[in-house]
Amino acid sequence: MLRLAFLLIIAVLAVLVSWQVITSDQGTVVINWFGTQVTTSGLFAVLVLIAVVAVALPLLRLIMFLMDAPGRIGKASERSRVRKGQEELALGLIAAEAGEFEDARRHADKAENLVDEPRLAMLLQARAAEVGGDTAAAERAYSGMLSNEDTEVLGRKGLMAAALKRGDRMAARAHADAALRASKTASWPFQYAFDLAVQAGDWEAAMDALDLGDKRKLIDDRVAKRRRAVLMTAQAQKLERERHLDKAADMAQKAFRMAPAFAPAAAMAARLLAAEGKGERAAAILEEAWENGPHPALAHAFRDLMPDESREARAARMNELVSKRRDSRESKIVLAELAMERGDWSAAQSALEDAYRESPSSRICILFAQVARGRGDENGARTWLAQAAAAPREPDWSDLDPEGPAFLYDDSDWARLVYVFGDGGQLIHPRMERGQHDALGPVLALPTAALSAPKPDTTTPAQAVVVEDEHQGA
Repeated sequence: MLRLAFLLIIAVLAVLVSWQVITSDQGTVVINWFGTQVTTSGLFAVLVLIAVVAVALPLLRLIMFLMDAPGRIGKASERSRVRKGQEELALGLIAAEAGEFEDARRHADKAENLVDEPRLAMLLQARAAEVGGDTAAAERAYSGMLSNEDTEVLGRKGLMAAALKRGDRMAARAHADAALRASKTASWPFQYAFDLAVQAGDWEAAMDALDLGDKRKLIDDRVAKRRRAVLMTAQAQKLERERHLDKAADMAQKAFRMAPAFAPAAAMAARLLAAEGKGERAAAILEEAWENGPHPALAHAFRDLMPDESREARAARMNELVSKRRDSRESKIVLAELAMERGDWSAAQSALEDAYRESPSSRICILFAQVARGRGDENGARTWLAQAAAAPREPDWSDLDPEGPAFLYDDSDWARLVYVFGDGGQLIHPRMERGQHDALGPVLALPTAALSAPKPDTTTPAQAVVVEDEHQGA
């Protein structure tokens, strides 16, 4: 302001000087002031006016400064208080993260009095209480954050962590679900809401959380599809237990469409459809599933679609299934079992040798023992069974019940598969996840081979022993 007035004065003086040089007529100014008349030249009057303005402007500024002084002093005090409050907040957070509970609490109390920002003060109080192990105080602080839209999600996270710490999973789920609804960008509410629902066996809630996470791009599309397939299959099993068979069949088919390589979904859908008299539809699902990922349970389910058919008709159907993936290991095993049924031990042995070279598992050793016993070679059978005890297990081979359905999992088994198959695309039997062993017995996709086969050919036992020794040396 003073600079502007000074420039105006200079400009006026310059104009006056120019006017004086150009003309000699300076003009006259007459002033009447309470009966007193003052007459002067125009130039002098202008100079006096300029002088008055030059003196009045600084004086006016001084008066305004004095009038604003109380406010300035108050603002300076407020800035000083805020700086001290910020320092106390910083020191309190540092102390809390360092585990110094008493210092954190002291700084939190000071910051609350100095800073007019309850959100930061509550956060510091909550962290200080957590460091000190005062869960109740931490929950009170986090609860105070729920009333503010900016801090609600943070408050929910703290309350969820406190609920998990005291073992209250229902409360933790409630806070995770509320945070998932409140925040559209944070990833932790989705992860916790999904995980807690899966752990509780609440498949519908888990699918709802998965839908939100997928919609918000918080999870890879392929992982989301595989996880959803497992959840739908688990829900189908639950609906079957509750005798809602139509809904169970529909849910299992949706799961299969979501992930055709997920054998439990295909096996369950086929079994439920077959129970409804829809054998052709069940067979089509099993054939498509076999093309996407051969599994012993699929062969088991396909065999049982026509329980009253002859051995020859069943063998023809099984060959048709195998032809869709003839080079796969499971197809070779099924071919070996079909050969065992008709007593063709050489063909069975040849097919098993191919499977053994791919993966010499305990399951293949058990099948070799079946072949040896079919030939009348009991010593060879015992040798193969002994080798089976030390051979590696097949992670995707379910404990198949020859007279019952496969994949009779409990909720904890399905929960494992949500991540094992959902995240990695691997069908690992939950028994393997639990560190348990499979039963070393005649558990086959076609378990009637030894019972229905012709009498053993006792003229060629030496050949079985030779093959046995060959594999033991492999």
